[in-house]
Amino acid sequence: MEHVELVTVSSETESDSDHEIDNDQEDFNPLIRGGDSTKSRGQIRRTRLVYDSSKAELKTSKKCSWKKLCLMVMCLAMVCVSIFIFLTGEEEEPVRKVLAPSLDYMDFKQPKNMISYKDIMEDNFRFNLSSSSDVMVFLHIQKTGGTTFGKHLVQDIDLARPCLCHRRRNRLNRRKLHCDCFRPGNQDRNWLFSRYSTGWKCGLHPDWTELTSCVDQYLVGLEGGLVDRRYFYITFLRDPVDRYLSEWRHVQRGATWKTAEMKCGNKSWAAELPKCYQDDPTDVYGDYSDWSGVEIEDFIACSDNLAINRQTRMLADLELVDCYNTTAMDPVKRDTIMLNSAKANLESMAYFGMTEEQQISQYLFEETFNLEFKISFQQYNKSDTHSGASKDKLDDKIIDKIKALNHLDEELYKFAHELLKNRFENMKVTDDSFQDHMQRLGKEKYQFSWNDIEDENYDTPT
Repeated sequence: MEHVELVTVSSETESDSDHEIDNDQEDFNPLIRGGDSTKSRGQIRRTRLVYDSSKAELKTSKKCSWKKLCLMVMCLAMVCVSIFIFLTGEEEEPVRKVLAPSLDYMDFKQPKNMISYKDIMEDNFRFNLSSSSDVMVFLHIQKTGGTTFGKHLVQDIDLARPCLCHRRRNRLNRRKLHCDCFRPGNQDRNWLFSRYSTGWKCGLHPDWTELTSCVDQYLVGLEGGLVDRRYFYITFLRDPVDRYLSEWRHVQRGATWKTAEMKCGNKSWAAELPKCYQDDPTDVYGDYSDWSGVEIEDFIACSDNLAINRQTRMLADLELVDCYNTTAMDPVKRDTIMLNSAKANLESMAYFGMTEEQQISQYLFEETFNLEFKISFQQYNKSDTHSGASKDKLDDKIIDKIKALNHLDEELYKFAHELLKNRFENMKVTDDSFQDHMQRLGKEKYQFSWNDIEDENYDTPT
């Protein structure tokens, strides 16, 4: 029950007919029997109980003050204890800077038997080329320098048993490079899954979604399923504007990649996706139906152009966004999920390189896989490329349009660049022979040709 403060208040009333009574006279008390009746008629004192709110407020404020004081003392004690624990606790090793994507969509599943970069660094997993289980899987994104890097993988790694390379003719009677990259002592087991070793067995330029659902199934069918394989995924990235312009120039010369199946969700989407050019119905093999001669304005204007944000799309798990069905969800939500998925997958990959960072990319590959290239990569100027020359001739407004159009790739590239630098810094800290390694890369120069990137040819899967 609430406490109520009661006080006694007295008041006097005086009759109009009576004379004034002095203050020193005795007060009349009506409750005392036998009192002066005469005085009662002249002066009457009335007594009543009333509630004094001022005293209640005073006590309440005192209560609040005590509560606040107790709370402040408790907080101060907690702070003191925390400082004491911090100062007297054991020093921990400094935590390395780890870059991670902002994951707004958390259902990112890792492919079966995939060895991530984190696994390699923390668990000391090493790629064992002689083992019957370790397989390097190269995700080749168009116009990123993948052809050049792919050739390095099959021709330039210093191995006890190098890949056996030869040229063979395809259905168009073109001589194409093919290499058998088998493990030492095994004639039928591959350590590399790539365009130049196994061929396009998961489709023409398969993306993350296609590769991760296909590679293990293919190798089990080819080599048997008795081995529990470990997969090391690798890729290369490139500046989004340069890559886009390079693809434009390549399409302008007749490239289409029309035989790509775009598999996702247990179906092929290739036939359902609209094209930016008209097919010739009389062209049985599709050799003459293309977008040759397309101008940059038309290339930009086609909203169905798969060149747009290609790197993000090819690194994302497309099943998270209902594959190529762009109307299944809100466009902003779809873009967010794809970008974060691509970041998460890139971060988990055992290795990735960047066309603009040749030396760092080579160093990271050699340290990650404990393999060495017989030659060193050399960084050339962007102005030496077809895309670089085209870029210099284009209006700034066109370049701004390309950047806006490829906003997901722009964001992914920034993330990738920071991640690459972070891996490089962490790797060299633990590398006792870092200086010697970098000096070796600086001495042996490979005459890197951007023409290998700009003029690369594509054929149907073999």
